[in-house]
Amino acid sequence: MDIKNTILIIDDDPLMLGALSSILSPLYHIKAARDGVTGLVLANKYDIDLILLDIVMKNMSGYEVLEALKTNENTKDIPVIFITGKEGSGEEAKALSCGVVDYIRKPIVPEIVTLRVGVHMQLITQMRIIERFSLTDGLTGVSNRRCFEHQLEVEWSRAARNETSLSMLMLDIDHFKAFNDKNGHLNGDHALKTVARTLVKTVQRGADYVFRWGGEEFSIILPETPLNGALTVAEKILSNVATTPIVVGNEAMYVTTSIGVASTVPKQASYPWDAVDFCEALDKALYKAKNSGRNRIEIATMTSESMQS
Repeated sequence: MDIKNTILIIDDDPLMLGALSSILSPLYHIKAARDGVTGLVLANKYDIDLILLDIVMKNMSGYEVLEALKTNENTKDIPVIFITGKEGSGEEAKALSCGVVDYIRKPIVPEIVTLRVGVHMQLITQMRIIERFSLTDGLTGVSNRRCFEHQLEVEWSRAARNETSLSMLMLDIDHFKAFNDKNGHLNGDHALKTVARTLVKTVQRGADYVFRWGGEEFSIILPETPLNGALTVAEKILSNVATTPIVVGNEAMYVTTSIGVASTVPKQASYPWDAVDFCEALDKALYKAKNSGRNRIEIATMTSESMQS
């Protein structure tokens, strides 16, 4: 599997662009731009891990490119290393104070470039590992509630911008306390893991997200999915969970779920208020499913005009 990181090099000197590409291409994927505008387009289009940016360029300076990167939600967190022929500690201090992570002087030394870029790639990898653990439920391995809150904001804004449907499921394992009391907490944990795996397998699109909300509750965000599509997913989950065995000792046991379903077309500037109402309506649908006999699906009733889909 190809797991190379991707570096974007922005420099208006074709010789420097070629030299940096030659030095780094054996270790990383390289994207190259000969001006700031093209560099910004590439930074938005591709999954960039690190940017090497020249300060002195025609039409758009490195500082202007850096400012544009930092004010763009999609690129603001990409680490940037300035590469320049400018001399003086004052220039370096200015660059670092603007938010770059490092500063490499021309003429470049291949070994220094490789080492400095390598150090920052290691830091990027370590930070991503830490972030992944902080956003992952330790028991089931699916994303946790903190990740849910972040992803809901991202998908709500995307759906509002594109005027597309956003659906969500909230589900609860039926009679889970009784399962725990009868079989013990270790087997209860096994049941949670089994249900989580079943949800991930059932929700097959890469754009969909499964989260452990807390306890025996899970939520699923379905971008670009209208209500009928969300109901199809919910029905598959209801069936797959109910027919997936949870092996306790030599015995196969089964659990069922209650599911609330909600769908809307978010409006611009409606976050977080309408999102809160959306989640509350979804929660009420889940409890209606539980109070109406469990092992069933209920559709949320939307009251806010801006939430009607």
